[in-house]
Amino acid sequence: MTFARKSTLFQSALLAVATLALGYWAWQRYYRPATPVYEGKTLQQWIVDLDDPDYSKSDCAAEVLARVGGEAVPSLLDARRQGDIRLHRRAAAVLVRIGAPAVPGLVEALQENPTEKRIEVPLVRLQASAVPALRNALGQSDEAEAAARVLCAIGPPAEEAVSELIVLLHNSRMGIAARQEAARALGSIGQPPATIVPALIDAIKDRRAEMRIVAAEGLGWLGPSAKAAVPVLAKTLKDDETRVARKACQALSFIADAAAAPFLLEEFQSNRAGLGDEAGIALWRMGGKAERVWPALLSMARGPLEKTAAARNLLASFGPLVVPLLQSALRDDEMARREAAAEILGRIGPPARPAVPDLIATLKDTSPNVSRVAAIALAEIDPTRAAPAVPALMDSLTPPAAHALANIGPSARAAVPSLLAALKPHKDATDDHLLHVEVQTALARIGRPAVPAILEAMKERKNGVAPLAAEALGWILPPPKEAIPALVEALTTDRTHGGVYLRALARLGAPSPEVVPALSKLLAEPTLRAEAAVALAQVDPAQTAKVVPLLVRDFKEGDESVRSQAADALSRLGSAAESAAPILVEALRDRAAAQVALQALQGIGAAAAPSVAKLLEDRNVDFRRIGISLLDQIGSGARSVLPSVLKALGDDDTAVRAGAASIVERLGAAGAEAVPALTQNLYASQRALRSQSASALGSIGPAAKTARRALVECLLDPDENVRYAAALALKSIDPTYVEATPALLDALNDASPKVRLGAIDALSRIAPSSIPEMIPLLAALAGSPYPLDVRLPAVEGLHDLGASEEAKRAIPWLLVTIADIDPSNCLHAARVLARIDPSRAPNVILALAAALRAPSAAARIYILRTLGEFGPKAREATPEIEYLLQDSGPGVREEALKTLQAINPNEGKRSP
Repeated sequence: MTFARKSTLFQSALLAVATLALGYWAWQRYYRPATPVYEGKTLQQWIVDLDDPDYSKSDCAAEVLARVGGEAVPSLLDARRQGDIRLHRRAAAVLVRIGAPAVPGLVEALQENPTEKRIEVPLVRLQASAVPALRNALGQSDEAEAAARVLCAIGPPAEEAVSELIVLLHNSRMGIAARQEAARALGSIGQPPATIVPALIDAIKDRRAEMRIVAAEGLGWLGPSAKAAVPVLAKTLKDDETRVARKACQALSFIADAAAAPFLLEEFQSNRAGLGDEAGIALWRMGGKAERVWPALLSMARGPLEKTAAARNLLASFGPLVVPLLQSALRDDEMARREAAAEILGRIGPPARPAVPDLIATLKDTSPNVSRVAAIALAEIDPTRAAPAVPALMDSLTPPAAHALANIGPSARAAVPSLLAALKPHKDATDDHLLHVEVQTALARIGRPAVPAILEAMKERKNGVAPLAAEALGWILPPPKEAIPALVEALTTDRTHGGVYLRALARLGAPSPEVVPALSKLLAEPTLRAEAAVALAQVDPAQTAKVVPLLVRDFKEGDESVRSQAADALSRLGSAAESAAPILVEALRDRAAAQVALQALQGIGAAAAPSVAKLLEDRNVDFRRIGISLLDQIGSGARSVLPSVLKALGDDDTAVRAGAASIVERLGAAGAEAVPALTQNLYASQRALRSQSASALGSIGPAAKTARRALVECLLDPDENVRYAAALALKSIDPTYVEATPALLDALNDASPKVRLGAIDALSRIAPSSIPEMIPLLAALAGSPYPLDVRLPAVEGLHDLGASEEAKRAIPWLLVTIADIDPSNCLHAARVLARIDPSRAPNVILALAAALRAPSAAARIYILRTLGEFGPKAREATPEIEYLLQDSGPGVREEALKTLQAINPNEGKRSP
């Protein structure tokens, strides 16, 4: 009985439990708890509002999500990952506002996708708030690499993580990539060097080359504070891996300790591929700190040029610094040493002008070779005082000697007979063409004093002297009109070289009606028609309407050679050939004619814009790209087709849209109608289009105010170029837009040095009260081994913000950089140096005068413009500028004349 009752009770209890379980399951299944609501909406609803184009809605959503804080982080991370670029940037901005509570989620997201730049940007912006979580991640094998990379980007504010980074650096059980990032991070953080330097020295002894490379790189970033590493780095120059040795060279140059110079010199002499060049660059970068090896370099420079060119180039790269040593060597007992010193001084060029008296004395050297080399050097350094060198140069008329006579110019008139004689062919001469070019330039530079002798030489129809002499006539300034009859006569008696005489006539320019009949007759000769057409248009512009149709016909109907000549002639006629543009545009569809048609359109320039713009309507994207590229080259001349450019901003092809944005950027304020389309393109998936659109909006200026909010959001774009362009654009559009201040202040912590520069530039206008905190940032950028496109603007920034003494600390390396072989680096450094220390203007002007030797016509033009900005102060560069009046590079001749007029207004009487 009792047992039965107990059994019944047990069964009842079991049934009750089962019933409760079933009920709970049903409740869970059908009665889920309500989604949490924050200020009236769920997180997902606020995320939808965050992406709304209406800023009032998105701002409200951002405020709520920021107040929600850590609970909103998962939703924001998901939105950042899955949304478009606009939602990503807005979500990232909220995560930065949330601060430390957002870090764990961001670090976890970084672990899932270690190369995701979209995650790194907000993490780096969080700075010290992110360091604790990143320190913890350094101990996790699957998180360490990404965490170390972010700490590297954070830099000095991540000092608390140094001990963990050192542990990671030495942990051989960790992956090599994580340990490499640790080495880079230590170099970037930099403090305290007493702890970091020994750790990196240990790492540079690692058995794996990849570790040794980054350890050397890290030591280089520490700069002079890593002086204790010099002996180890010197040994590393002998590393079996050339890649490691090259990094050691770079590190030693950044540490810039004089004790490293002999070791670098030893490697400079080595035969290891690429290492010698790297060691030479390192020595050059050290500037005056390399002084102890200069005598050894001069000893290495003795001997045949083909064997000593590297040593001579390196010594010359130190510029004015080595001039005293070379002056002393000109008086050396050893002939080879005197020759090397003279030749190196010539390589230095105008900056070596203190050596002119010594070179003049060396013209009397007992060695004819030394006196000849001194004469050439004298002409390179200061043509105005090189007249005593002319006899030595005439004695042996090699291409370098003829070039020197060209430098000397009118003062070399005594050499005219020798120069004309050099135009005659010589047996066994392997450099006749080069010699002829230099001789022609010399005759042109000597100018009018040479004209009678040249005209006399043209009467000699043998040996091919006449056409060579005639070519020189075309480059003489002012144009010798008395030469026109001789050139016309030569056309009638020497058809073989008719093209040469016609080019000379064209260059002489200025209306010459008396030659029109003779030139008109030549239009009937197919082989001379193109040159005759150009000459005819130059001597009588009214003839242009007659010659262009003839050239168009040749272009359409002629063979490949005739078509090429016609296209070249149309290009040289420039805007006067506007009527040919439609035919040339159509010819772009013909593979055989496309290239020459393209060149002709480039020459016609802005006048061709309406015809080129029609390509933007083509169904074939390739032709739309060609059209937008041509209009981009035309630049501000494309203003006449602005409606077509605006339409192209919405093209299906992003390359076309980016090209259209580039054109608008050139138009500046005139492109104001493009603001809506450019703003829309800030949300494009292609980063190049976003970057170009931001730049274009900045160039438009105040008329682009409607884009300000979108540009502020771009400050958290995954691409550094977009962030940089956005910062600069905000400053240009509205210097009073204080609403951008918080985002710009955040950008001061950006991983990219360029973005930090852009933020500083913008804040200096928008929030000048923040200038004091920007000075140390600029000083750090100027003093670290960043590329020059970061360091040079940083020095300018220091000067502009009133930190002149900080800016002047850069003078030693600026004096080295103005001798940079890269003309753009030389030019930028020169402009910066002239700004921060006007007393250095003479150094700058002479350095720029030497840089006018640049092989690029565009570089020569930019340098000329900079010299023109100095006005009369640049008169020391006049000889080098005058030499460019005979330059054949597009636009160089005209720019040289403008520069001379800026230096001396009386030059206005001279015509190009």
